[in-house]
Amino acid sequence: MREIYQKIPELIETSQVGAYCTVVETKGSTPQKPGSKLLILPDLRNIGTLGGGCVEAEARRQAIGLMQDGMPRLLEFQLDSDYGWDDGLICGGNMKIFIDLPKTPAEADMFERLQTLNAEKIPLVCATVVASEKQGIDVGMKMIFANTGEHIGTLGDPALEAAVEAEIAKVLARNSAGLFQENETASVFLEPLQPRPTLLIAGAGHVGQALCHLGNWLDFDIAIVDDRADFASAERLPEADEIIIGDIATELQNYPITPLTYVVIVTRGHQHDESALHSVVESDAGYIGLIGSRRKIKLIFDDLLEAGISKERLQRVYAPIGLDINSKTVPEIAVSIASQLIQIRNAADTVGTFDAQPARMPTVKIAG
Repeated sequence: MREIYQKIPELIETSQVGAYCTVVETKGSTPQKPGSKLLILPDLRNIGTLGGGCVEAEARRQAIGLMQDGMPRLLEFQLDSDYGWDDGLICGGNMKIFIDLPKTPAEADMFERLQTLNAEKIPLVCATVVASEKQGIDVGMKMIFANTGEHIGTLGDPALEAAVEAEIAKVLARNSAGLFQENETASVFLEPLQPRPTLLIAGAGHVGQALCHLGNWLDFDIAIVDDRADFASAERLPEADEIIIGDIATELQNYPITPLTYVVIVTRGHQHDESALHSVVESDAGYIGLIGSRRKIKLIFDDLLEAGISKERLQRVYAPIGLDINSKTVPEIAVSIASQLIQIRNAADTVGTFDAQPARMPTVKIAG
């Protein structure tokens, strides 16, 4: 998604048109959900996906046709025998896909500002008119609503903008995209754009390096801390957004940790792990995980209890870190940690949707 938002203003600034396709509504079983995106470049390369199969192929075919002097268009697909998966299986649902053709300087400015606000960790809702029967409200009009109160763009009608603005808090709270209809005269796709969480990795050894790679792939901003410049280097950690070299405990203490920060402690030894945990355990981090054996973790917890850290604070720590997948190798350990990060990040969306979920590694019990 971030690559798409970067590419659109680049195309506009060079007077090129790409087809910006978004799933805006689904019903029943579908290969993708609202918010899934595909950007078709002028050379017909793709960024993103709408789920593959016949639906994406047909949407792509129509989008390419619109790239030459076409207008934005809403497509609807019934996923029956005509539009199934690549292997012939039928989803049985319904999908609406909006094909947008951003080309104006105002749209370029909007996508640039969107990226800036997202980098500043400000929650946003992007509103796009995907259907309209009212004069002045044109299909393709866009507006960004930041939860700071900032508005960018227009939907062509003050009443519609006010009605959409009244929905912003609910959309951000649900964190799910969908269509909003105003008096059956206009359909507006409302898409929450939550800030990317930061994965703060303490330790740039083999596990930290592997987790840096996976975390970037999983849409985390990556910050990694180590006191060894030869380990904490851009050559070893090309996916890191921020590499911090210095005393691990001190740098963690000075880092601006928020509920959007996921802290993973995978340093090279007991003392570094303990001082790192001491630095972050009373922070507002959304997740804190500590690697190590149960014996080592118990020793660390006992030391921190003696240092005045409350039992309640220590019970927030995932230790031993990761989901229990019987991991043994470094890549497997990184996968088990990354899986737990996904589980925590998506907790609000997954509660009650599965009969069984992967069990987290049992946390070391604290006496008393």
